[in-house]
Amino acid sequence: MRKLFFICISLFILSCKNDQKENEVEKSEMIKDTNAVVSKPKSEQIAVKEEQLPIVDTGQTWFRVRITKNDSAYMDYEGSWPVFLLSGNSATLQLSKSKKIMSVTDILTIYMNGMPSGKVPIVLSNREKGTASMIMSPVTDGAYGLPISPTEGFLNITKNVDSVVSGVFEGKAVDGNKDTYLFKGYFLNARINPEKI
Repeated sequence: MRKLFFICISLFILSCKNDQKENEVEKSEMIKDTNAVVSKPKSEQIAVKEEQLPIVDTGQTWFRVRITKNDSAYMDYEGSWPVFLLSGNSATLQLSKSKKIMSVTDILTIYMNGMPSGKVPIVLSNREKGTASMIMSPVTDGAYGLPISPTEGFLNITKNVDSVVSGVFEGKAVDGNKDTYLFKGYFLNARINPEKI
């Protein structure tokens, strides 16, 4: 009788330990699953956010310039004051951080050889027709610093109707310190100011 009692107690203790181990395994698996579910969408959202620049053309005049330096945010600004000049066979688009024309401000200038139609390459010097070049003039300590000039990328004119132009651009530059700059942006409904005679 005594043996039977010890056997029953031993079996009961073993079954409790097995249940406890199974519960611990289930809990750790649930935690892993929960972490996977929570962390995966978050990282995907960050990646999507980094890649996309929202472009919605509702007829407004607008632009945005975003630049990263060595994969870190460097410059990001937007505004409603693009300046688009057309003179002879060249066009110039200026996207400045400040609306005040005469102020010292960060400014991206895109030079076009001829008025592009569609997508054209970004080159260092746009001597050939159907090319464009970009120069970023950043402000450092209240004065213009060394310009940053992409040597590759593209400018895509997506609309050119009645002297109103829209487009997107991307570029890549590497400076003397081996820092890599990636340019991305767009402009909507910039009005061309023709050469005045």
